Amino acid sequence: MTLSRVPVLFGDEFLSSWPPSPRGNREKSRNRHFGRFANPSDLVSALPMAANTQGCDLPEEMISEILIRLPRKYLLRCGAVCKAWRRLTADRSLLFNHHLRQPAQPLITFFHERSDALGFSTNCLEAVDLAADTRRRVLARFADKERRWDRDRNYNAFYALGIHGSCDGLVLLSFESSNAFNTTFFVCNPATRQGTLLPLPRDVLGIAGFYAHAGAASREYRVLYLYRRRDNDESECFILTLGSQVPRSIQRRASSAAVFGEVERVLHGACSWPPVLLHGSLHWPPTRQQQGGILLVFHTDAESFSSIPPPAAAGACEHARLFEMDGKLAMFCWQKNTWTSDLWLMDDYQAAVWIRRHQIELSPMPRPSQGFLWNPPFVYRGGDMLIDGAWRSVLHYDSKGQLQGSFGCDVFRLQLTPYLLKESLVLHDFLHEFLGVA
Repeated sequence: MTLSRVPVLFGDEFLSSWPPSPRGNREKSRNRHFGRFANPSDLVSALPMAANTQGCDLPEEMISEILIRLPRKYLLRCGAVCKAWRRLTADRSLLFNHHLRQPAQPLITFFHERSDALGFSTNCLEAVDLAADTRRRVLARFADKERRWDRDRNYNAFYALGIHGSCDGLVLLSFESSNAFNTTFFVCNPATRQGTLLPLPRDVLGIAGFYAHAGAASREYRVLYLYRRRDNDESECFILTLGSQVPRSIQRRASSAAVFGEVERVLHGACSWPPVLLHGSLHWPPTRQQQGGILLVFHTDAESFSSIPPPAAAGACEHARLFEMDGKLAMFCWQKNTWTSDLWLMDDYQAAVWIRRHQIELSPMPRPSQGFLWNPPFVYRGGDMLIDGAWRSVLHYDSKGQLQGSFGCDVFRLQLTPYLLKESLVLHDFLHEFLGVA
């Protein structure tokens, strides 16, 4: 199934900084060999010379170590050097290791009003590189050629593009055409410019999770969603495996009646607080209606629900967000009135023991413009935070509340999202080339 119904225009690529900062003694030893190259173009120009010069042949293992450090553009160019390098650059394990080294970049969306005579509007998907002065790069623009721009009549165009998940370089999106009853769900890889439509009903109650499931034979990508049947008005949980055209219903097995009652409420609003995949399970924070309640857990192998208790002091916080930090489950508790927040870390997962890592006070404290209502910060893996600032800017804070930088957002209807993208060149059989490129 192709994406002929989703007109897409991919944006220009932004090259990340190189080489990466050393991590550990092993990384320092490797970087000594590569540090004399000022930029990736110097390295790429030197590689063919080293490969063709007698007595200077590089071991294949060292070539692989060099290739996984290159930005996508230069890695693809290296595949044209020779057949051996083409084989290396097409190796799935090398591409996956290259993906693991990519920076995790927050995703944002905004509405772009085109000024041409046709009046076509686009919804843009961008990534923010927090390690490079918070610069933005366009991933894709989605256009509806049937919709002509009218500020008064097309208000729903502002939010036509929705993000529902991100995993291994794949992004789960929805796009609402000019017909408000025609919503298309699809998965795309912006790096390879591939994607596929998803056979999801248009009236899905909520996309609860998009995750990778490592089975005995291969790695699968699954979508967990909630759907209400029209015949009996009861909601059911479904799982769709990418590559399959038939979703399957799963029984809502829960460890207790209290957990069973929370499943629909949590999954229905999962787009606002996406789950964290850790230890083979999806974890959702307490919803705004039940702060201080339970953390809902979905075990991806057993496909059953359970719960774990949040930190004891979490009941007093206004907003709670989960993320991964140092390989552990972390919880960010936001206090709007005091501008202080607590960062909790689950020190013992089996015993559900939480420790307070530190208290966060944003410094310097952002100053909202007149009449501006603050939203809670979006917290990402490692504790980086993005928060709406005054005068059309977005502020970047680290896990200790120190301001790291900002970037302008002089666009219409900018939407910060809780999702991260790590670029990947791994090819999948269930993805196809975009045929609906604008």
